[in-house]
Amino acid sequence: MQTSTVARSGAPEPSPLTPFATGMEATLAQQARMVAEQVVASLPDADTLLASLPPGALEGSPDTYTRHLVHADPFERFSVMLLVWRPGQFSPVHGHRTWCAYRVLRGTMYERHYRWDPQSRTASQCGAVTREAGDTFSVPAGLQHIHCLGNASDSVAVSLHIYGVEQSRISTGVNLLVDTVTS
Repeated sequence: MQTSTVARSGAPEPSPLTPFATGMEATLAQQARMVAEQVVASLPDADTLLASLPPGALEGSPDTYTRHLVHADPFERFSVMLLVWRPGQFSPVHGHRTWCAYRVLRGTMYERHYRWDPQSRTASQCGAVTREAGDTFSVPAGLQHIHCLGNASDSVAVSLHIYGVEQSRISTGVNLLVDTVTS
C-alpha cells in the first residue's frame, strides 16, 4: 500500500489517510494521559509499592538502572515495573514504541527533553525538568516526546512505570532509541 505520492515540486503529497492517522495519534496520546490519571487516582502509597520488591532490590545495580516486574496484565495489555536508579544512572535518549506512564516513588528524577528533526533524523535537547516523589507523567508512543530519564541526585531513586506491552516485550517493545545532536 502506498502511503504518499510525490508532487511535481518533489515534496510528498499527504496520504488520504493523513487526517485519520493524525486523529489516531491524538487518541493514543489521550490514552497515555488517562493511564497517568488512573495512576494518580488509585495506586497504593509508595511504601506499599516498594514493599513488593524482592529483598535487596532497593540497592539497585552498579552497572545500570534495574527493572522489576510487579504486575503483568493477564490479557497482556500492559506491564507494571518498578525501576531502581542509583546516582548517575540514566536511560538512553528515546521515544516510545508504546504509551508509558510513570510516577516517581522515591528520590528525584531528572528528565531531559528532545525535539525530533525529521530532515536530519536526529533529536536535539530542548529542555529539562526535575520530577519529585509523587510526580506522575505520561508519554505517548512515537517521537512527539523524546526524553532521557535518570537520577542526578546523590541517593537512590525509584520510579513506577506502566507500559502498554506485555511483560516479555519490555526489553524490545518500549524504548525507541534515537540519535542526538550536540549543542
